[in-house]
Amino acid sequence: MTATDASRTMTEGCQGRILAGNFSPGLQARVRELVQRFRAFDEAGSPTIPYVAAWHAHGETIWYEFVGRRLALLLGWEDVAAAERFRASVVERRVFRAPVAGLGVREEILPSGELDRQRSGLRDEVRRDGALEAVYKVAAATGEPVWLKDQARVEYHEPDDLFLSMGCLTPVSHEMALEDELKSAQEALRVSERKFREQAVRDNLTGLFNTRYLYRALQELIAGSRRDDVPFSLIFMDMDNFKAVVDAHGHLNASRALQEVAGTIRETLAPPAFGVAYGGDEFVAVLPGVAKRTALALAERLRAAVAEARYLTGRGLCVRVQASLGVSTFPEDAEDLTDMLALADQAMFRVKKQGKNSVAAVNPGAG
Repeated sequence: MTATDASRTMTEGCQGRILAGNFSPGLQARVRELVQRFRAFDEAGSPTIPYVAAWHAHGETIWYEFVGRRLALLLGWEDVAAAERFRASVVERRVFRAPVAGLGVREEILPSGELDRQRSGLRDEVRRDGALEAVYKVAAATGEPVWLKDQARVEYHEPDDLFLSMGCLTPVSHEMALEDELKSAQEALRVSERKFREQAVRDNLTGLFNTRYLYRALQELIAGSRRDDVPFSLIFMDMDNFKAVVDAHGHLNASRALQEVAGTIRETLAPPAFGVAYGGDEFVAVLPGVAKRTALALAERLRAAVAEARYLTGRGLCVRVQASLGVSTFPEDAEDLTDMLALADQAMFRVKKQGKNSVAAVNPGAG
């Protein structure tokens, strides 16, 4: 069978169910008129594919009374039980909703499985609106997907409890390919922007937050603490004798050791607490909503975790390090972020002078 023969068979074979069936004269006259007009439109060489479809109000089956010959040619079908075959070949359905409440056009995407589950509801929507506009991705026999925009008007024939759908399928594969390329480019841009924003507040070596993020977060925490009367604390941590690690294993391995120390900090702190690479071998832990007594306990837990860890084992080494930690709490110890950091730093240096590898607070008896 040639393609021309196939298309002729399709257009001639898809019509007649209503005309040959037990339907009201009014419906049959309407279908006869529509088929005549749509066939003339199709034979005039329209780039769109006209169709007349029908379905019972309480049935699941939909059929074409007429469908343009280009459908078979476009999808590579040799014959058509057109409506059922088209329905089975749909991969995806997209509907573009009009803007609502200041929002832009909304795109709703239904894959074939979800489309089957929601078909009854979608049909009710068509009945209510009296019109249909959607875009379908159809799996063609050639293996290449074809996008078809479906626009139709629906009318109900009460004596037969039947709906007629009069519409056109317009090939829009090129436009949809461009649309998908644009969406991919926009998503790539969003990912790039998120990555850039993340990099802007992260330390390149350790992956912890950097001081830029720290100062901004402290300003927000101070404002929130004043508003809600909730304290927060800082831990200032400095590695003890870290130059010995550099001298023994080199700068590169020392940097790797700091990366692993940052991992210990992440593992020890539970959100919303977070760690900051303050510079060199110094770190800050920020503890939102934590009073001094709890902050001291967390600092001791962090000190012990660092002291007990074995670093650079993946490189055949076994490096052990220790740290001195100082704690300050807002608002009892300081009025601003500069004092918060300075006082925690001073507490840490007091530990250094007293023997290192320990924890101290600005005012140990408070909290």
